[in-house]
Amino acid sequence: MNIKIANTLFDEGTFSAMYKAGFITTKVFIYREIYLWVQAQIKTRDITKNQAVLEAEVKFEKDERTIWRAMNSFCDTDKVVSPFHQNNFPTFDICQSA
Repeated sequence: MNIKIANTLFDEGTFSAMYKAGFITTKVFIYREIYLWVQAQIKTRDITKNQAVLEAEVKFEKDERTIWRAMNSFCDTDKVVSPFHQNNFPTFDICQSA
């Protein structure tokens, strides 16, 4: 999911309404927080993504795989790729580049 869209949905309260209705779990909120924190560390401290992920493990008390899963759940690109144009089978990661 595009992080800009996710932030808009969060700011508008759409995610909260979806959570209250039972359509999504708290994982969306946690993954978004992890993604934003890691990106902030990369930008402000000029560290590598790998180093930021390792530090996020400690901060969020999650294993490295969970941090990477959170990082791969969001993207910051505006380009959307149709899942049917890749490898002749559907995938659902709209953040992949063409």
